[in-house]
Amino acid sequence: MASYRRAPLASFLATACLLWPALSLALSPKAALPYMEGLDALNEGRWPDAASAFSRALDQSGDDPDIVLARGVAKTLAEDFPRAQKDLERAQRLGSRSREAQLWVWATEAMSGIILVPDHALGGGPRGLQSDRPAVVSIPGHVAQGGHDYSSEYGSFIVYQLAMEYQKHRLPADSGGSGNPNGTKSPQMRQAMLKAGQMFAERNYRRPELTALNVSRAKQTSGGKVSGGGTLAHVERALAANPGDPDAQYQAGKTWLDAGRPASARKAFTIATTLKTDFSDAYLGRATAAARLGDEPRMSADLAVYKKAGWFATRSARSAIEDELGKHTATGSAQKLLTELREAAQAGKPMEQLTGIASKLHRVAGAQRLRYDEIYQDRLRVLEDAVRDNPKNPDKLVDLATYIVEEAENRGEKVEPRRELQLYRFQESREKELKRAIELADRALTLNAKHVGAIMQKAVALTGLKQYNQADKLADQALELAGNNPDALRLYAKFRAMRANQMSAEAAGLRQERCSSSSHDETRSDGVYRVTATTCYPPSQADLQRAAQLEALAAELRHRARAALEKAATVIKGTVDGFLILADLALWEGKTAEAQAALEQAVKLDPISLEAQDRLVQFYAQSGQQEKAEEQRLIAANLIQTTAAPLLRLAWNRTEKTAWQGAKGYLTRASQVDPEDARIPAYLGVVLEGDDKIDEAAAAYRTALALEEARLQLDEPAAKPDKPLGRDALDFGLAIQARFHLAALAERAGKQADALAHYHAVLGYEQRMQRGFESRQMFTAMWPDQQPEKGAVVMAPKNAATLVAGAHLQTGKLLSAMGRHDESIEHFRVAAMYGPLRMAGMPQIGNARGDTNFSHIAGGPASEAQFYLAKELMTKGDLQGAQQVLYEAGRNLPDHLRKDLNELNMAMGRLSSRQPRDPYSGMSEEKRPYIDQQTRQDQQRSQMAVRHMAPRARVVPEVVGRWDMKPDNQFLPKKTLTIESDADYTLVSTDGSTSQGKMDVQIGRDPVRGRSEPSRGEMMLYDEISGQIGTMWYEFTGPDAMEITEMDSTKYVTRRQR
Repeated sequence: MASYRRAPLASFLATACLLWPALSLALSPKAALPYMEGLDALNEGRWPDAASAFSRALDQSGDDPDIVLARGVAKTLAEDFPRAQKDLERAQRLGSRSREAQLWVWATEAMSGIILVPDHALGGGPRGLQSDRPAVVSIPGHVAQGGHDYSSEYGSFIVYQLAMEYQKHRLPADSGGSGNPNGTKSPQMRQAMLKAGQMFAERNYRRPELTALNVSRAKQTSGGKVSGGGTLAHVERALAANPGDPDAQYQAGKTWLDAGRPASARKAFTIATTLKTDFSDAYLGRATAAARLGDEPRMSADLAVYKKAGWFATRSARSAIEDELGKHTATGSAQKLLTELREAAQAGKPMEQLTGIASKLHRVAGAQRLRYDEIYQDRLRVLEDAVRDNPKNPDKLVDLATYIVEEAENRGEKVEPRRELQLYRFQESREKELKRAIELADRALTLNAKHVGAIMQKAVALTGLKQYNQADKLADQALELAGNNPDALRLYAKFRAMRANQMSAEAAGLRQERCSSSSHDETRSDGVYRVTATTCYPPSQADLQRAAQLEALAAELRHRARAALEKAATVIKGTVDGFLILADLALWEGKTAEAQAALEQAVKLDPISLEAQDRLVQFYAQSGQQEKAEEQRLIAANLIQTTAAPLLRLAWNRTEKTAWQGAKGYLTRASQVDPEDARIPAYLGVVLEGDDKIDEAAAAYRTALALEEARLQLDEPAAKPDKPLGRDALDFGLAIQARFHLAALAERAGKQADALAHYHAVLGYEQRMQRGFESRQMFTAMWPDQQPEKGAVVMAPKNAATLVAGAHLQTGKLLSAMGRHDESIEHFRVAAMYGPLRMAGMPQIGNARGDTNFSHIAGGPASEAQFYLAKELMTKGDLQGAQQVLYEAGRNLPDHLRKDLNELNMAMGRLSSRQPRDPYSGMSEEKRPYIDQQTRQDQQRSQMAVRHMAPRARVVPEVVGRWDMKPDNQFLPKKTLTIESDADYTLVSTDGSTSQGKMDVQIGRDPVRGRSEPSRGEMMLYDEISGQIGTMWYEFTGPDAMEITEMDSTKYVTRRQR
């Protein structure tokens, strides 16, 4: 269901919480700079320098366990293991609350063989026997498993790719190692050590205490580069540590603007001006970004604010920005441009032409677009300006507090299933905003202790923080102070109604059944199944008792508040608040019809009242009137944000039910509301394709693709840089899916070149994605024609790795079909490396919070690519390579390929058994002469036997001729068998192998009747080239047709060619 509601908490940069040590102690200010210099050295692989820098930081801070830990990590990577272990042990004794020191202790023990904890060594412990053998350390999985102190990805890398790999080189072969001590100096091992240091540094760069330093570095690198990375890297670290820092947000906007990314810059500048509404430079930056997007109203409004701040350079700045606007402005009607775009797509115009029209459409519609984040910021600035102009006026403070409280429940929307609410504005935290409102109310009460508005707003904010007792006392105090004052009665009545409704909602939640699900794979005789077990728990007795208590409290609250509500309803009769109070009273009495009428009257009286709109949407939804709720949500949302999300969700629902006409109706309306939204033509294409209107569907997909390409181009520099800044993979989701749909239609029409071009374009997106994009959940690539997988009821998003692997897979298939096998192998290999093959030999680690080391692994397409890669390698004769690439290929393989995979494995097994065995395998050098002598004797005996038996070879006339042999396994090579009447034979295989010599045919006998059966028998092959004797069995199945069976049970359908 499309949603326009308020979100309880912002989740901005939620994943970043795992990237810096939340359990760490605060750094002292003096130690921050040398500590960061140590992180720089770690990041660059200068490990001794890092240890020295951390020592300087310790000189400034004293006994800081986090700095001691960092120095221990630096010494570990510098291979100074005894000193590293001393620091790591000391960090734990100093009271480090993180497990990270233990993780690195395990790592140093595995890397060095120096055991700090006897139990860590295999065979160690109090009863362990002393041995001169090198110590072997097996690190348990829980050490690699992430928690609140570090992520599973980080722990897994340190354990499996650093410590265990280093140990493998340290240990001799008879202890399970490689027997190559120099392997610790190999480029691969050095790269792993560098990455380990970089991962540690990156996590710690994001400490809140380093925010100011990161911002300072971002400012310094605007025109160049310093240690630790470029400008964007410093900005990202500062924002991960403290997203509520306006300077960091401003530097982010400036960085994006300098990089030619005005849309990204505009969002960052809006956040900066929200956090600091008198941030003049940020207004100037947003004006510049708006000008580059062709948005004259936003540009003019921000320049007016900049001018009001009293900056003397306003005239020159305005002139420069207006020049930018002149280059990028567009005129016309958004709807006419959309019509032009559709017609051009239907006519098959080039994508460049479509993108040009779409770009104009974005600029025209963008200048008229409502953006809640900017509306909120504008209103906040006006209210804060009023406070700044008159700081002693309590009414101004209360107005600001009221707005913050009313908007603290953030607004947003969602369309795709399983997707979380997409917030319209940045919010550091709801609680922080409510606390700020309380602070403002307290300031007002300092100026006027009997200010009823301040008391009530403080009460409402405290309620939001669940400090109910204090809130109730304040509300009663406000009523006592105000008496029959209409405003006071209105506020008191609304407060009491809100509290009663909150309690009832909480009670209803406690009475709900709670369900949890867990899934696992089961391998059965007919395939691999995804089994999901769902367990539902009825409410406990304690929950029911608590619910009853809440209902009783709510009833008591309503009883106490009824008189005040009725009095308030009379006093403010005929107003929006009056109708909202009447609706509450009606709902308390179970009179839903009267409540609905009152809410509808409130909306009719003031259509732009967000509170009235929210209440009516909520009522429709709770009373089961879902379609009415969506329609009202559309009206409510578009008061503050241009969006067609409610109509898209309704269209999605109709599309799933194949109600094509209903879906088309909603999508037609949606395009009138938001002509820029590429999801509208995308979903329309799905509807048209489902209705067998293929040409119209293709045009709709091309329209969606053009809108997305234009949106991306507007936020990218005209001149493509050598190393562009990466984008969030989510930005490409809809364009990727549009190209997949267009490629599928092109393939069906036999237009392989067109399909290949679309897949190559997706691979171009891959190059533009941010580092670490693989695990990104691609909600934007979810379309209503996709089906749930593995027994799920609701579809789930694929990660970015799966989509990219899918593009490589399809590219490889097309290239293979075109005969370009070497190119296809490369694409199959890249796709396969996005899957389980990437983690070959590494355990998959995760925890209950969904933090894993395998979220970046691709699904079905990677497994399918493994299959096709193995198939291509077998065709080229690389049997060993084919066997290696099938690691866990069956886990996510599509069901229609499982039989083929079984055949492929059988074929590899048979081909492997036919290959000559290495006679020296496992043999020492001193034994090789004896092996050589034995091999020569065996060959001489075989050749003598062939020479002795060949002259006696005879064949029956029925088998003479040339026969084509087709194996029962599609992955085994075909053969051609030529038999002459003089018993000469030649057996040629398509894999290039040849056998020739004499054939002796022994006719079969009927075991019951005891007579000969010339229709079947045994063929003895005396190979004159190798001196080997082979056997095949034959049986005629018809005229000029027989079945031949080799010794490894491979059956061949054989037909005579002459």
